[in-house]
Amino acid sequence: MGPTKAIIKNNGLYEAKTGKAIKEKFSTHKELEEYANHHYIALPVLDKAGNAWAFEGQPVNCLHGATYETVNDEHVHLAPCPECGGMGVRLDEPAIETSCVRCTSCGYEFDCKLEMMES
Repeated sequence: MGPTKAIIKNNGLYEAKTGKAIKEKFSTHKELEEYANHHYIALPVLDKAGNAWAFEGQPVNCLHGATYETVNDEHVHLAPCPECGGMGVRLDEPAIETSCVRCTSCGYEFDCKLEMMES
């Protein structure tokens, strides 16, 4: 069993699956983060502008520093955009010999890899 996945609404923490309040009325975002760190709560991933990542309409939480999961415990292969901190999704296009990660917020492409084509 992993940490409780939470969403942030109106300066409070709520369970992502049920919407039940965990704790409300934090005075600062830092206070909210400290509470989450001490109570085994996974916060949603935010970009540099403070917007939460969403994959197929579900909030995304970061577990163990580099593992991303949706609320329904689905592991998703994502990466933070180095430009805006937005959600980067790997592009797998069979007609192209390279594979890149593209930010869904700003469109920046990064972490490109040349792939070998089978003959």
